[in-house]
Amino acid sequence: MKYKKQINSELKLIARKIPYNRAVIKCANIFQVISLHLTKIPKGVTDRNITIEGYKGLKYKAEIFEPSNVKEKLPCLIYVHGGAFSYKASAYHKKLACIYAMKVKCRVYFPDYHLTPKYPYPAAYDDVLALYKCIMENAEKFGIDLEKIGIAGDSAGASLAALICNNYEQERLKQPCIQMLIYPLTDINMQTDSMKKFSDTPLWNSKNNKRMWSYYCKNLKTEDAYGASPMHGSLPRIIPDTYIETAEYDCLHDEGIIYGKKLREAGANVEINETRGTIHGYDVALNTKIAISNIKKRILFLKKGFIEN
Repeated sequence: MKYKKQINSELKLIARKIPYNRAVIKCANIFQVISLHLTKIPKGVTDRNITIEGYKGLKYKAEIFEPSNVKEKLPCLIYVHGGAFSYKASAYHKKLACIYAMKVKCRVYFPDYHLTPKYPYPAAYDDVLALYKCIMENAEKFGIDLEKIGIAGDSAGASLAALICNNYEQERLKQPCIQMLIYPLTDINMQTDSMKKFSDTPLWNSKNNKRMWSYYCKNLKTEDAYGASPMHGSLPRIIPDTYIETAEYDCLHDEGIIYGKKLREAGANVEINETRGTIHGYDVALNTKIAISNIKKRILFLKKGFIEN
């Protein structure tokens, strides 16, 4: 694969082309569940679960990661994992959630939302929305500073995070103080240069992306499908401070940049980190220098955002 010569040398071991279809999703999720369960919580972090009623009243679990032995109110970060709206959270998502809890000193809520193909839009969105409302209603009980609720996600998870931030007024939510969008999925139209160019990149590509949208927006009319696409929705009067991180060899690269510019034009404070030599999902290689460096930037943004808001 030609991109192996262009990407950061640390990422060559993970630079593999991965198919995306119903059979792969089914098999992968068996592995994901086992892997997540076997991933240990690091020293200094504790975890627990709550059950949420989300899409159409269906119940699902949200895992909570928090610094050990901390009783006072803390900021809250809702972290929505990526995975094409289809895959369960992976071990590295869990590790990242623990890193954010420990380094930022916040309570991280990690929803195990309903997935496609069985549950298309708006299932995942409704699940995350229900979690946000639950946190708002139980902030005192959960030990959360109601003025410091942030939302973050990667890829499809970033798309869900962006929708929550765009819709908080109409959904009657407390305004998120920050949003962190890692190589975000934002545009159902798929007409950017990077989308046209990167049809065979490692881990994710535009061919997979097209199939993902077909699963996610199954049987929806065009105008309804646009409701699932952050690029096409209206923006709130006050947009939370935003961090957007893109990967260089990623079909989603351009739509992340364009979305950041759209937020800036609407008056938002937006930090865009265009990582170089990277591929979509590159931070699965958590212990590489390039991942460590960029995770530090995310942590700095979260810390600053929780302190200043």
